Order: sequence, then structure tokens, then C-alpha cells
Amino acid sequence: QGPSGAIHHATMYPLAPLASARMAEPSTTANGHGIATSQLSASGKRYTHSIMEEAPNLLRSSTFSASGNKRQTQRVVDIIVNHREEVRSPLLRERLLAEFVGTFFVVLTVGVAVASKTDMAPVAIGSMLAVQIYTFGAVSGGFLNPAVTLAVLLSRRDKIGPRNAALYMAAQFLGGIVAGFMAFAGTETSFCYDFAVTKSFGTSFELEWFFSMALCGVVLAAGTSNDAPNQYFGFAIGCSVIGGALACGGFDQCSFNPAVTVGMNLANYANSNSTINPSLGAWFVFVFAPFVGSAAVFRGTRGNEFEEVLSKE
Repeated sequence: QGPSGAIHHATMYPLAPLASARMAEPSTTANGHGIATSQLSASGKRYTHSIMEEAPNLLRSSTFSASGNKRQTQRVVDIIVNHREEVRSPLLRERLLAEFVGTFFVVLTVGVAVASKTDMAPVAIGSMLAVQIYTFGAVSGGFLNPAVTLAVLLSRRDKIGPRNAALYMAAQFLGGIVAGFMAFAGTETSFCYDFAVTKSFGTSFELEWFFSMALCGVVLAAGTSNDAPNQYFGFAIGCSVIGGALACGGFDQCSFNPAVTVGMNLANYANSNSTINPSLGAWFVFVFAPFVGSAAVFRGTRGNEFEEVLSKE
């Protein structure tokens, strides 16, 4: 985290920033290293990027310094997009707004999809999550989930600091609450997360725990690891939600996101026609369980990404 409050990421939700633009003739052809793509610069001249040729060099330059010894970190906006011209980093208020709006649309989709009683609700929710991650990844990282935010914080490696993580969570919870009430206003119906609706305390705790762990693991691996850059991170994260919801939908209500739980439950309290409200145990399960073990598997399987962090200690 830099002095300006910007979040520094080594590879948070990365698309390869093809840093060195090469001037070329107007026609564009494939070369021996990969597919070359062309774009028009502001001056009207055409330049090319060879994706396969530049990516290996970029991986090295974004991970090591010129001496080859010291790991460097990069802001998410520098990693996820290739700007045609130099622009400033997103301000903290812009990043928080991005987290608020992205979480809002995810939670709104949950409320409306459940109210419509469609069998395609998991697909709608996972698809909206993927779209919002692609939309706001270049601004804030596209966390959109307090459990994901905690996972990135606990994974360390200078991805996000405690202060910004707390602010992100606040924006996400606020976006979820507003979306919950908007879903209630739009559909005139509501629901709450309570294990009494499905199976039992133990079943819901286990499924919320493990499938939230899977979701956070996909975020950390596809979006923040040294395996990146890639272009499928949003799709993979959305699919983890779709898969989890389809797998355990008969046994659990599949929140996997504390902001979703808080937004839906508070809106349900406002519904005078509601026949059930969440118990204290239900609040514990659907808010706390997604936070448990969020970064443990990633750290246990990718110790090579923590060698420098541990050496500094």
C-alpha cells in the first residue's frame, strides 16, 4: 500500500499489460511468436502488440527488479488494463464506489432471481458477478465480497492493506444493504438466510465454509498468483459461484458472501408479510462461515509465493 492510499497488487485480476507498443505498417499479420493485434494511436498511426512475444518478458519485469533479486508490486490498474495513454491511478473514493456498485448489482441479482423462482438463478448470479469483476477489476480489483477481501488481505504479498480492506468491506456491506432493499421494493417480496429453511445448522455451516473457501481460492489463484496474467479470471470466479450453488442448492441457500446475507436479511426484516426471520445462529452461519479458512489452502499450496515475505521477517 503506497503513501497515496493506492492498493498495490503483483497480479490482482490481471490481464497482460502489453507495455511496449511497436510502431508498424498499417497491415497486421501473425508472426512466429504469436498473434499480432493492431490498434490506432491518437496520432492515427497504427501500432502492434505481439501477445505471445511480450507476455513472458512482462511476467519477468512485473515480478523482479532489474537486478533479478527483488520482487516488485504493481497497482491493479497497471496490471489489468493496457492504457493507450498514461493515466493516474484510481482514487480511493473511486475504488470504494466501484466496490459499492459492483456489490450492489450482484446482491440485486440475487434478490430478483430468487424472487422470480427461476431454476437459472445460479447462472444469473454467477454471470453478473463475472461481469462486475470485469467491469470494475481495473478500478478496485473487483473483490465485491468481504470474504474475498479478507482472503486477499490474509494472503499478504502486499496486495491490500488492513485500512483499505476495512474500507472495502464497509463499501461492500453498504452496497449489499441498499441492493437488498431495492430488490424488495422492485419485487415486493423478500427472503432471509436461515438454515431452518433447508436442512440444519451443521449442513449450512459446512457448505458455506467449503464453497466460500473454493470461491476465495479461485480468486487468489486466478487473480493474484504468479500464474497470471490471464483473461479468464472473471469467468472462473463466476463459474465457482454457479457450480457451488448448483451443487448444494438442495441443502443450503448458498450465500457464499456476507454482503449478500446482510442485505437480504435486513430487507426481510422490513417486510411485514415475511413469515420467517433469521435466527441468531443463522446470522452466525451465513456471515461468519464464509470468512473461515479463506486463504489457508492458497498459502498451503503456493508456499513459493511467500518465500520473500517470510525472508523479510
